[in-house]
Order: sequence, then C-alpha cells, then structure tokens
Amino acid sequence: MIYSAWIRQLQSLTIVIFTFIISAQTDVPRPRGVSLSKASLYSPTKDFTCFDGTSTIPFSYVNDDYCDCFDGSDEPGTAACLNGVFYCTNAGHRPQNIPSSRVNDGICDCCDGTDEYATPGTCSNICEELGKEARAKAQQLADLHKSGNHIRLELIEKGNKKRSEMALQLLQLEKDKAEAEIIKNEKEVLKSELEAKENEALQVYRDAEEKDRQRKAELERQQQETEASEQFARFDSNSDGVLTTDEIKVVNVFDKNKDGEVDQEEILHFFGDKDSVNMEDFMSTTWPMVKPLLMLDQGMFRPAVKEEDDEPEVDEEEETQRVEDTEDVGGDDENIEEIPHDEADEQDIEPEQSRAYDDETQKLIDEATEARRQLTDAERTVREIESNIRTFQQNLEKDYGLQQEYATLDGQCLEYEDKEYIYKLCLFQRVTQKSKNGGMEVGLGEWGEWAGREGNKYSVMKYTNGMACWNGPSRMSIVNINCGLESKLTSVTEPFRCEYKIELTTPAACDDSNLTQEATHDEL
Repeated sequence: MIYSAWIRQLQSLTIVIFTFIISAQTDVPRPRGVSLSKASLYSPTKDFTCFDGTSTIPFSYVNDDYCDCFDGSDEPGTAACLNGVFYCTNAGHRPQNIPSSRVNDGICDCCDGTDEYATPGTCSNICEELGKEARAKAQQLADLHKSGNHIRLELIEKGNKKRSEMALQLLQLEKDKAEAEIIKNEKEVLKSELEAKENEALQVYRDAEEKDRQRKAELERQQQETEASEQFARFDSNSDGVLTTDEIKVVNVFDKNKDGEVDQEEILHFFGDKDSVNMEDFMSTTWPMVKPLLMLDQGMFRPAVKEEDDEPEVDEEEETQRVEDTEDVGGDDENIEEIPHDEADEQDIEPEQSRAYDDETQKLIDEATEARRQLTDAERTVREIESNIRTFQQNLEKDYGLQQEYATLDGQCLEYEDKEYIYKLCLFQRVTQKSKNGGMEVGLGEWGEWAGREGNKYSVMKYTNGMACWNGPSRMSIVNINCGLESKLTSVTEPFRCEYKIELTTPAACDDSNLTQEATHDEL
C-alpha cells in the first residue's frame, strides 16, 4: 500500500516537471509545426536536408508553401505536401501530430488552435480545459484500477492455487491410471483363462451339434437321392438309365403351364440343350426343378399366390397388433446364431443362449461372463481416467495471463441481451447466440487465442470456427477486455458480417501498474 502511494506521488511529480520543461522549451526557435525533438534538424544557420536524404535546399525554402522534399519534411507548417506532418504543442494537454493537409483548412484540429494560424481568432486555446478533463478521467480510471486491482490480486491467488491443485490432481490421476491399468491387465488375463475353459467345455457341445447336423444332412441327402431315384425310375419308362424328351412328354408333372402337353419351351426348362439326362444329371439339375411341381400335384403345398388369395381378411388393427407381436418376439434374437431355414423349421437345434448345459459347464459360462463384465468395467475406468487426464493437461497448458489472473474465470458463462438475441460467453470455451423467439443456439466461435497487440496481449480474446453463415464464412468473435469491478458483458455488436465484437469488463484486467492511455483525434 505504501509502495503504491509512493509510486503515484512520483508519477504526479514527474508530470509536473515534464509540464514545466515543456513550457520552458516552448519558445525554442524552430519552424512552425516542428516538435521539440526534431528542432535540431531545422537549423536556420545552414541548409536543410530532407529527412529521406534525397536533396538539400536553402533553409529559406522551409515552410514556403511549396513542396520541395518528396517526404514532405520541408513543409511541416503548411498544407503544401500531402504527406507532411504538423506538430501541435497543445500545452496543458497531450501533444499531437496531424497530417499537414489539415493545416489552415478551417477546422480546429489542435486544441491550442495553432493549425489555423492563417485566420487568427478562428480557434480558441482550450487545451487547459481538455487537459483538466483528461486528467480527471485518468484519475477515475486510476481509481477504478486501484479498486479492481485488489480483486485482481485475489483472482491471482486463487488462479495460482487452482493451477497447483490441478497439477496435484493430474499427478493423482496418473497414479490412478497406472493402478487401473494393472487391474485391467489382471482382468484381461483372468478373462482369457476362463474363456479358454469355457470354450473347451462348450466345444464338446458344439462337436456334438456338428455331428448331429452332419448326420441329419446325410440322412436328408440319402432321402433326396432315394426319392430322386424312385421318380427317375418312374419317368424312365424303358428302364435304360436315360431319361429322354419323349419320356417326359407323357408325364403331366413336366407340363408346367397345365395346357395338356409338354412343349419345347418346357423341355428346354428341364433339360436345357440336352436331348436326354442320366441319373446323375437328373439328381443335380432336373430333380430340384421337378420336385416342387410334383409336390404341388400331390397337394403337399400351395403356391404363394393362392395362399395369399385364400387368407381370411384381417382388419388393420389386428394386422398391426400381429406385426408388433412378431417384432416383440424377434427383437431379442439379434445375437443368436443364424440357423439354416430347413433346420430352423424342424427346431431341432436351439440357440446357444437357451441350451441346457450340465452344472459344471454352466458354472464355467457364468464365471467367463462375469470376467468379461469386469474387464469391460476396468476398460471403462481406464478410459474415464485418460479423459480426465487430457482435460487437466489442456487446462494446465492454457494461457491464463502472466500471473494466472484469468484462471478462475475458465468456464464462467456471462450473458448479454439485446432486443433480438441472448448472447452467452463461456470464457475459454465458446460464444453462442440464441434468438429470444426460440430456436437452437448458434455458435459464434470456439476459444482460440489471445489477440491483443504487442505489449497488451491479454486485452483481446479471439474465438474462431463458429457455425458457418449462410453462403458465408464461419462465425468468429473478438472480445475486448477492460477493467471493471465485476465480470460482465457490456455490449455485443456485429460490425462486419459473421464477425462479432464483445465488450467485457473484469477485475482481472485491473492492473494499476501498467496504465496506458490512447491518444485519439477529435476535430474541435
């Protein structure tokens, strides 16, 4: 506190001394429009050399209302050179440089009126008034920074504490991850061991099922061969072991369209380009086409079309309920191994999930299932810890200011409302916009970087890669940060299409050791 007061007294004394020096040197001989720092370059006792070094002219040519130097340095006090610079002394206020083209243009640019010397009395010297007002504002700003700096120091303390806590939590997470990895590896080994025993026990059942399937397939094949042989012998009227086109012409089953005769098209259908088929060809090619027709003649099944025609009409409500019931029945069978159609009809092989096992095998299955569940839980735990580690690492890598003054603001969301929208800034995360009439949030940018100019880096935040505008670029937001006793948004504008400007005040920006003022040009 004592040190800060001493610094402020020293600054006030410096300003007084500087003002005295300016006043003492105001009468140093120099051409009109030349600053004290450049007065030595305009010596009336010798020729004048242009600042760019291109030429040297008699000193009498300086301010003669004719531009002799390309850089305009010979006409600081006239409007002859477009690129000339006129220096306003503005005693009692801030000195100012203006383009020499504004000299004697009828507008008072310098608060002391020196730029309009051609028409005396046009401009009044109001520098004392402006200086007094500027100093009052500067004092208000200093008081604001002083008050806000107390809060800023608290934020710095909390920010450093938060960073230390995050570092400790990260170390603990690393330890937790190592322990979780060990548990996961143990569960993986246990799972592998129990699954090996489970597979060994289940293999007995699978082998038995495979043998049963092969036995049934062999029986079916033999049955097919027997049936095909009997029908071949029946169609082979001369019993010569060859079935000819003449022999099938008299068999009604080969009359597909039931027009009373077996025509050439039907012969081609069953025999292809052959005139006859032997027993082997009949079994492999012809019999599969003949069997359905034979079964149809024998009334063993009806064609699908007739079946649909003969179905009783079902009202829409009953049909809907039937479909829902069917879906409910089949919805839980997604993981059941697919069963061949002919075997599924017989329902001889039950899905593995519903098989009945002996007690010892069932115990192995239950133990393996539990091991798989435990491994899944262990893997999930590792993933969660890794996710937390990444989050902490990212936060520790974030730039929260030179002294961590912005650390506690991470994730804090501030809102601002205008007539149409509600804007939300979640610091170090994102900016969004939502219409008051409803609808979804529109992203105006994700946290990008600090974008303040050199020497004042932490005065501007940049949020990029927001939602793309219609036929335009991705939205982005620039956040200008100023000192304030509380963190809040004071305005949101859209100066350019898809580019938003946000004004934020926060105690974190109240650094009273680095106060600066920007000079601005106002025409008086």
